[in-house]
Amino acid sequence: MNKYLVLILIGGIFFFSLYLIIEYIATNANLFWNKWSRKTLWIWLPFYAFQRLIKEVIFKK
Repeated sequence: MNKYLVLILIGGIFFFSLYLIIEYIATNANLFWNKWSRKTLWIWLPFYAFQRLIKEVIFKK
């Protein structure tokens, strides 16, 4: 892997983490988590829905 690509990737992760920390400190915790849960809903919602579907349909007694 190209060493410059690795440096750019590590720098991007570092600055994104720094952005999240600053935003968390600047706002209160509830606003921060509401904002980021809405932004990342498309990632975790299908997994939650699939798990719930299995529980309610397959393991239904």
